[in-house]
Amino acid sequence: MNEQVHGRNDRAAICRRMLAYAGMVEHLALPTDLPTLGTQMLASLRDDVDALAVYLLMDDETLGLLLHAGCPQAPPGHARDAKQLCGEQACEPGSAGDGKESCIVPLGAARPAWIGERTAALALIPFGGRGPQERRGLALFMLRHADHAPSLAALLELSVHKLSQALTRDMAPAGGQSGADAGRTRVLLIDDEPLLVAHVGRILERAGFAFNAAQSARSGFDLATSIQPDVILVDMVMPDLDGIKLLRMMRRNELLSTVPVIMLSGQADETAQVAALEEGADDFVIKPFSAKDLVARIEANVRLVRLRRDAVWRQGELLRLQQSQQELRNLLDTVQRVRDDERRMLAREVHDQLGQILTAAKIDIRLLQDRVAQADRPPPARDILAELSAALSNIDLAIAAVQDIAALLRPPALEEGLVAALRWQAADVQRRTGIVCIVLHDPTDYVEQPPFVAGELLRMCQEALTNVLRHAGATQVVIQVAMRRASLLVRVCDNGGGIPRGRLHAAASLGLKGMRERAASIRANIHVYGRPGRGTMVAIRRRLAYR
Repeated sequence: MNEQVHGRNDRAAICRRMLAYAGMVEHLALPTDLPTLGTQMLASLRDDVDALAVYLLMDDETLGLLLHAGCPQAPPGHARDAKQLCGEQACEPGSAGDGKESCIVPLGAARPAWIGERTAALALIPFGGRGPQERRGLALFMLRHADHAPSLAALLELSVHKLSQALTRDMAPAGGQSGADAGRTRVLLIDDEPLLVAHVGRILERAGFAFNAAQSARSGFDLATSIQPDVILVDMVMPDLDGIKLLRMMRRNELLSTVPVIMLSGQADETAQVAALEEGADDFVIKPFSAKDLVARIEANVRLVRLRRDAVWRQGELLRLQQSQQELRNLLDTVQRVRDDERRMLAREVHDQLGQILTAAKIDIRLLQDRVAQADRPPPARDILAELSAALSNIDLAIAAVQDIAALLRPPALEEGLVAALRWQAADVQRRTGIVCIVLHDPTDYVEQPPFVAGELLRMCQEALTNVLRHAGATQVVIQVAMRRASLLVRVCDNGGGIPRGRLHAAASLGLKGMRERAASIRANIHVYGRPGRGTMVAIRRRLAYR
């Protein structure tokens, strides 16, 4: 009963955190100011998190405060590293709290004042640095409870990943911008009249725009593809190419197809206006124009384009979120189905094996009891000892059956770590089948896995060995365990016939499907490679996000 209640609580917590992540994605879908962003993140994580603070890594490798929410005191504006920021306890040797690797560590009484007394544990999650424009930083979450589930760690890591994407989108300057132009709306004017170019330049620079100009259609097109402006102003009449043909070139160009284009003309010709709008112009301005009118039209077009882009981006994020939620639901269903299958298997083993042995022992003891109860003809001592010996033999068999079932559920060697469990499994396979089974372990930088992760990895290797016994016709199996680039790599290789490519994703390959589902449950990647006559390799890679 306690296990059922615990399982229901786990599923409820996972569902709650899925909803929290959904809210997080919705908050981060549109640009917003930093204080609001911090408040929205804290609201989505309120069931597990009391407060949060996000720091960016500066050019001098120090940490600068970007945003915070819920902290009893304002966090430090700058810090040399995570150790100065969070205290000695959070970054003591073995805690992995150096700000370079994600971790969750409990807190004692000694803590910085800004963290607060209610915080039971601190999560430190670095982010960014995956692309040239992605800022690096460190997110700190003040957790309400010292004990944490893998689903909470996954929620925090996914949330920080989405935060990093939002910061990259909202803070990075657009292509072609640098220095004083960063963050300003870029306007490109293509017109062959120098006086008009100078006049428009003064207007737009006073209004706060970043102004660029070209005095011919072809040079303007080249400049537009280079700087990718936010708005383009195009004169209808130019000596080398008229404005309509230039507009067509822009609309056919992948970089400029969605950039707002405002046509400028000295003639109020309705036919020309209609032709320009039909070719894809966003607005039409008649010369001479007022400064306020031109600025208002530019700002309106920029606003509309950004709203359209944000809507498309948000729709894409929502679709990805729906796909992620469906994958999580499928994973939860699979986990429940696996548990049910294991329960049925356990019930069958208990009934068919243990139940029969205990029933036989009971029958022997009952017969002995009936014979002893006959006062007129008590059985001789030799018969009593024979009956007791038979009962004891059945009890020994029952004890052995219990040990086999316990080993099936969780091998005893797993208590000593993943490598020990794999060696135990390899020795068992070699003893039962005669197939040479070798475990190669590279201890360099090796990190022992949590019990649940080690159990799932062992079961995936067991399934791989089972497939070797059933289908491969192999004479040797090698299991490799090593660390590669902060990831755990486990390979199971055999010298058998090699799995056909068509069976890798076949519906009947339930074993491979189960291995993929187990890999997803521990956030690992699994790949199966086979070559005819040269064997099969199952490669499992898991990035070490949490120790």
